[in-house]
Amino acid sequence: MELNKTVSNPMLVGVMQLIKADGKTPDPKHQEMFMEELDKAEFLAPAEVKAEVGPDGEKLVNGKAQFRFPILTGSDGRRFFVAFTDNATVAKAQQMEGASALPEEFVKETVAVRFSDLARFILTPNPDGSENTTYGIVINPFMENIVIPKNLAAAIVMKKQKEARERLEKAGKVASIISGGVDPKVIPFPGGKDENKD
Repeated sequence: MELNKTVSNPMLVGVMQLIKADGKTPDPKHQEMFMEELDKAEFLAPAEVKAEVGPDGEKLVNGKAQFRFPILTGSDGRRFFVAFTDNATVAKAQQMEGASALPEEFVKETVAVRFSDLARFILTPNPDGSENTTYGIVINPFMENIVIPKNLAAAIVMKKQKEARERLEKAGKVASIISGGVDPKVIPFPGGKDENKD
């Protein structure tokens, strides 16, 4: 995780705008594009960071840092982990006022995270072993306001894990075919005698 990194996801933002324009019944092609971009994207998650401060006054995140991620609670009581698609969206969030204004802890510092990190944050039980009651992830709250409920995040993660397993199995089969039947004792060394022979 990198602190206050510059992040940009123009394709993801474009697809999010298409989905919002689709209304209550998003186009399946737009949903598929969203899933693809979600996997590629890096997000900015608001965080309170406790870390050593370097000589230039910057926080040093070198494995000894502690992160606290604030949770946004909606008017209906549902709790969300917040993620922004880019620095421009964070800047907009910092300027918001009134009912749409995010609490100060959401706009001070950010940490760059992947979707898999976000999913882990909401799917993992609390440190005390109790159930994590976070409803889901909200991307660009009070703007595009895309909500990914916990069950959808879990389904996305499981799909990615299944695809990764299938790729590994396929690679294993290919490696087995390539190495199958080759006896290293009969392969001569280039340009000389076969040192494997008795």
